Amino acid sequence: MNQAIQFIDRLEFREPDHQLVFFAQVSGMLVECVIAVNTLKLTDESHATEYFEQYRFDYEERAEELIEEESYNSAGQIEVSLLT
Repeated sequence: MNQAIQFIDRLEFREPDHQLVFFAQVSGMLVECVIAVNTLKLTDESHATEYFEQYRFDYEERAEELIEEESYNSAGQIEVSLLT
């Protein structure tokens, strides 16, 4: 585990875009990690939170890999694909 990357206990469900957003601190900077969940049919924030908690460690591990590869999008976010 990279000590410069820490995931904080914050999750947002952005309904119009159907995105789950969790956050990492990378060398003191806050980075949004975005999961497009439009295909999952999550109806509200409680369903989204329940889903994320079920797979939290897998998503955080994948996001950590992408951060280490510096795979940021043009908005400075990390886009994490859905788990299959």
